[in-house]
Amino acid sequence: MKPLNVQFTDGLTPDVFADLVGKRYEMVVTDKPDFLFYNCHSYAHLDYRDCVKIFVTNECVVPNFNECDYAIGYDYLTFENRYLRFPYYYRHGPLSVPRPPVTGDLARRKFCNFIYCNTSGGEGSRLRQEFCRKLMAYKHVDCPGRVLNNMPEAIEPRGGNWIAGKLDFLKKYKFTIAFENARANGYTTEKLIHAFQGHTIPIYWGNPRVAEEFNPRAFVNANDYGNDLDAVVRRVAEIDSNDALYLDMLAQDPLRPDFAYRTDEKMEQFLFDIFERGNRPLPKCPTGLGGDRDISVSRHVLYAALTKITWGDARAFYQRRLHKQKRNLKF
Repeated sequence: MKPLNVQFTDGLTPDVFADLVGKRYEMVVTDKPDFLFYNCHSYAHLDYRDCVKIFVTNECVVPNFNECDYAIGYDYLTFENRYLRFPYYYRHGPLSVPRPPVTGDLARRKFCNFIYCNTSGGEGSRLRQEFCRKLMAYKHVDCPGRVLNNMPEAIEPRGGNWIAGKLDFLKKYKFTIAFENARANGYTTEKLIHAFQGHTIPIYWGNPRVAEEFNPRAFVNANDYGNDLDAVVRRVAEIDSNDALYLDMLAQDPLRPDFAYRTDEKMEQFLFDIFERGNRPLPKCPTGLGGDRDISVSRHVLYAALTKITWGDARAFYQRRLHKQKRNLKF
């Protein structure tokens, strides 16, 4: 096979695309790559030059095409041959495991679960805690995660696999609270998928366009109720108190019949086309991040402080600037 010099950084590891790349190439991981794959969890990609950069994210982050040549993400974007929409949940093989038949005993399972460890991940982390407390006023909700925990060590890592243990846990419940960290078009994660795989009814908040891919008759879509969480609670209570209604929802196919799920072939073609074009980085506009001149220690310290006291885009700006200028410190 032809060797392919690659590197993975900022939250990505070689195993992410090893099987796919191995269909045509011998993957060689090196510090002098022709192709760099990176995520959004750090800024080490700024240290690499003279290579094709491919941004791949599982987070609610829009690609910056002034830093990457190509991108794979969740957004509904059209940008010539430089972008592929491949949402994070595609990698979870959602709903590929045969679902058990719907029987009356499934309506007699425990009420609802809430499994989260993140209290500061965005608007969704606040809303889901607020919603869980409201739902608890109707009926008890089991919370085995770190957030609102009332069931310490309740999820057993099956064979060391926490996700498998989580899915075993979900199968005991009628409903699963499945709120994303953030609300963005196209951004659907494993939170919804795990609920379906556990054969529960998800109570979902997040992607406003989720019903374009997932069957709206198979889950409670909190997006339909705006910010009225009380209305969502009433809808869940209505379904919970009506076995026929509950079982009908549970029997629904989670995916819309007109949705073409898992476009693995598109992923392969997207990457192989990039590789065949060779190490040819595309022209980019200047970002104005600096870093090509000497930086005083005092200014470096200032940027470090600003990363601690700013948030959102401003914080990301100073984090990038800090990383890019660290090699230009002048003492």
